Amino acid sequence: MPQPKRLSSKGFNLVWSNTWGNDGDTPNAWFTQVIAISDLPITGLVEIWVDGKKVTYDPAGNNNTAFGYSIPDYENSGPNLYVKFYNGKQTAADPALYTYAQSIERPWGADRIGYGVAYAVVHARATRNMFSGFPAVTFVVDGIPLYDPSKDSTVVGGSGPQRYSDPSTWGGDGDRLPAVQTYNIMRGLRFGTRWVYGVQGLTTARLPVQNWITAINECRKVIVSVSGDGTQYRSGGEISVDQPVNATVENLLTACQGSLSEIGGVYRLFVGEPGTPTISFTDDDILSTDGQTFTPFYGLADTINGINGTYPEPANGWVTQTAPPYLRPDLEAKDGNRRLLADVSFDLVPYAEQVQRLMKSALLAALRARRHTIVLPPSFWPYAVPGEVIQWTSVRNGYANKWFVIDGAVDRGNLDVMVDITEVDPSDYDWDSETEFHPPVDGAVGPVVPQPQPIIDWFIEPYTLLDNASNSRRPAIRMVWDNSPGGLVGVIGVQWEVRDAETFVVVYRGNTLRADVGSVIIAQNLLPNNAYGVRGQLVPSDPDRLMEWSDWLPVTTPNVRLTDMDIYLPGVVEGVKELVNDATAWIRDGTRQTILEAQRISRLQADEDFGKFLARQQLRTEMVLTNGSITASYLNAITIATGPNSALALRLEDLEVYVDTTVATAIDSLQVQIDEQGDALASAITSLSAASNTGDVATANFRMTLNAGPSGYAARIGAEARAGGAGSFKAAAWYLDVPSSPSQPTRFLVVAEQFVVANQADLGNVSNPLVFQSGVLSLNVANIGTVNGQITFAGAGSANVGLTKAYSYPPFIMLKSSIGVVPGHPNLWATINVNSFVVTISTGSPTR
Repeated sequence: MPQPKRLSSKGFNLVWSNTWGNDGDTPNAWFTQVIAISDLPITGLVEIWVDGKKVTYDPAGNNNTAFGYSIPDYENSGPNLYVKFYNGKQTAADPALYTYAQSIERPWGADRIGYGVAYAVVHARATRNMFSGFPAVTFVVDGIPLYDPSKDSTVVGGSGPQRYSDPSTWGGDGDRLPAVQTYNIMRGLRFGTRWVYGVQGLTTARLPVQNWITAINECRKVIVSVSGDGTQYRSGGEISVDQPVNATVENLLTACQGSLSEIGGVYRLFVGEPGTPTISFTDDDILSTDGQTFTPFYGLADTINGINGTYPEPANGWVTQTAPPYLRPDLEAKDGNRRLLADVSFDLVPYAEQVQRLMKSALLAALRARRHTIVLPPSFWPYAVPGEVIQWTSVRNGYANKWFVIDGAVDRGNLDVMVDITEVDPSDYDWDSETEFHPPVDGAVGPVVPQPQPIIDWFIEPYTLLDNASNSRRPAIRMVWDNSPGGLVGVIGVQWEVRDAETFVVVYRGNTLRADVGSVIIAQNLLPNNAYGVRGQLVPSDPDRLMEWSDWLPVTTPNVRLTDMDIYLPGVVEGVKELVNDATAWIRDGTRQTILEAQRISRLQADEDFGKFLARQQLRTEMVLTNGSITASYLNAITIATGPNSALALRLEDLEVYVDTTVATAIDSLQVQIDEQGDALASAITSLSAASNTGDVATANFRMTLNAGPSGYAARIGAEARAGGAGSFKAAAWYLDVPSSPSQPTRFLVVAEQFVVANQADLGNVSNPLVFQSGVLSLNVANIGTVNGQITFAGAGSANVGLTKAYSYPPFIMLKSSIGVVPGHPNLWATINVNSFVVTISTGSPTR
């Protein structure tokens, strides 16, 4: 039936269920239910309630996945509840069911489509503090589209595009009107050509369309209402197909204060307040030859003076709720101070104001006790239709144009007609929404789920980090929150995220376990004078407890940039000098001494030559070829030895050639050793040497050494090329050094008269190199964002000038000093030609 339709997953509507999937190491982490909503296609899904609470449902949002819509209310460290809805017009099975959720014990094949059945698939993950059991889901839907004859231009009194022969044209506001719903049940509900529910075989002629359109328009009539859309009569709900049709029709008639009459197999519907009388008569028109009966009032057993009503309340999860009773103390006094209440169930009326309006009109109509049975002549026969209203003026009874509704009619053989009539009054249906409507009291009994805890008094401000001399050194952000003990129960920390205000990219995430401190300062990944957004969240001791992120608060960091205090050249220079001297001796003399020691060990023969080593083995290959003053030799020696808590392994390969005084050698040595103190040592050397008879010598050494042990650790790699003669040598070298002292920096050192970095693409025509030569760094092109430094003038009147202003006139950059310190020059300007990198110092105003 039309929206709102209430349907729970409990009972026969649960078609299939299964557990499946893993959550980490937890098996069967997901529980899936397939819930049939309607045995006919419906218009759509409007609301979802879980365990008695309405949840967020927006299928047009970004949470619509292959498993359906992820309910945001149940998201915590990822989705925990999915709902996927099918309106009954689907042509394929749900892929998640036959791909993931099915099992051998409980299969779901790709052929289980459910043609014509509107259903929902619910996937719930087993999560602590999320569900107390299997979730009970209630769906509020926009129900089946119905045929509305008042919207059909092909019938008398109708106007619109709907056609009974074309169900695709059905649907509209009539779906919510009890008159339209009753009409469709009387004609029978079908899926295609198959009957599903309702009356079967009732022809159109037996439902006079003009009468039904009048009833439909009476339901559709707009009245003043403070709580709804103003439609006079609406209804909707779940109709079970095993419910008797007459019971369903009675519930719909209750929703519109209606009556259904049948004469000769023809059904007419009358809704709401009585219509205009179709005929008038007087006492003279009544046949006195037939008996008459009159009931002026009801007996005590049939008397009522108040009414109770129950109805489904949407605000409380569609549970049945009692409406405020409609009481008449004045009538109770007349009935001997008795409160005589009638109980009415408005099962298909989920509208509080409409229920109260129906209760009032039902009581007032029930108080109209005057009932007559009379016989009228044949001329009244066409008007003797149950449900129609007639007007009676009676001197005998004191009636003046009094209205009566025909409750029943019996035809006589001579065409006389006997009618049962009861007094009616249109004023019984009057309603003042502003004064008579009593809004329902919210007595929700659904589960109370703790709301996510927000972080209170979250505040962000820019902050500057100072050094010991109170100099500004780094931009930072200070974050503050409420750290009162009452707000930190079950809280172990605070976490935050910092994002760039322009790109929304998160540049830093962090946390502190000292939530009680109430503030923290961060400087990681922050740029000066940059706009950021920062949000924070409390960290609970229970990981399943929900916490709410704060809003993104804007902040701009202070414009604190690097200065000359961030450059430590004096200390660097001394350290580099010391390293150069040490590394040079290490790769020259150290290489020579290490090779001599390896050669000595390789030539040892007797055990006593190995000193503390108790055992040894040696593999040796040696060749020598001599011809006068010409010699060529080759040595390959492998030696291993062990001693108390010590071991040695050495391989030496030595190639030498001599022609008179011209010599060339190539030596390769590998050595590993553990001494008695537990120090592990490793060394690799490749050394090349060439000397001419004129005294010129060239050497190339590559050496790697490292050690690790109780005394510490160290590692060094070096390469040197050296050549010269007659006491004049030139060398170039580089070194990688990891010192044994943790307080000393690691270094990559280059020793050369000229250091050049060039682009691979420019090798044929190097145009933009980086060159370091004679203590001067030269750049052909430089892109520099921030420059912090000083200009130093040498000679008489020299001084350091801090730069405070800058102007750009490509290809020149003009920088102004903060004070004039050179005698006679109060305003100094440094002009830099970025093409030639020439700096010119001048006075006065800058010129282009």
